[in-house]
Amino acid sequence: MKLICFPHAGGMSGYYAFLKRAPLAGIDSVDLVEYPGRGSRAAQEGYRDFQDCVERVSARLADEGLEDGCYVLFGHSMGAFVAYEVACLLQERYGLRPLHVFVSGQKPPCRVVPEHYAQCESDGIDFLKRLGGVPELILEDEGIARYFIGLCAKDLRILQTYSPRPPDSANRPLVGSVICGDDDLEVSLDELEDWRGYFAVPPQVKVMHGNHFYLREREEELVAFMNERLRASAAAGLRRGA
Repeated sequence: MKLICFPHAGGMSGYYAFLKRAPLAGIDSVDLVEYPGRGSRAAQEGYRDFQDCVERVSARLADEGLEDGCYVLFGHSMGAFVAYEVACLLQERYGLRPLHVFVSGQKPPCRVVPEHYAQCESDGIDFLKRLGGVPELILEDEGIARYFIGLCAKDLRILQTYSPRPPDSANRPLVGSVICGDDDLEVSLDELEDWRGYFAVPPQVKVMHGNHFYLREREEELVAFMNERLRASAAAGLRRGA
């Protein structure tokens, strides 16, 4: 069983390395997706738009021999939208159904407002400080701050091109979970209920203490919740051939 992780806007795969070390039920390999233009893919050209991102990631995963019912997706913030749309496309085009999809720190697709991401881009460093994903001490270094602002701006421009599929789509994932911090300035807890239409089975919603980046302070709690949900999905016979 493979776990595939998608990072937030301006983020890199290393931020989610703790999931590679975590004892996750049934998971024997973890793919930390790195968006082009950063980290190990710094020299590669970025995505043209959101759909290009979804298409390219899905094609790579399918080409690498992903098996039906034998993979799990986890996406945080921007990565939640990428994970969800990749799950839909893998099922629709390649017949590859996920065992489970975890969407974290993100409002449901029907709540997307492209103008919001344009405003976040123009806010620059204030946006990064507001979310709390990069320590303010690091952002005091002008060079580092400029680097992260540039990465975030590229990803926010991609988010502005996101055209979500409608809820109740025929190829929506069967089972998923929605996770959020109780002090997330980007996501209203009331909005989370709207994720129900994006899964065939209503997803379980888990609210943890913390801000938009609650997960780094709640690693153990997050892993425990993921294990609970993974075991439930496996026990329900959702894997192919079960």
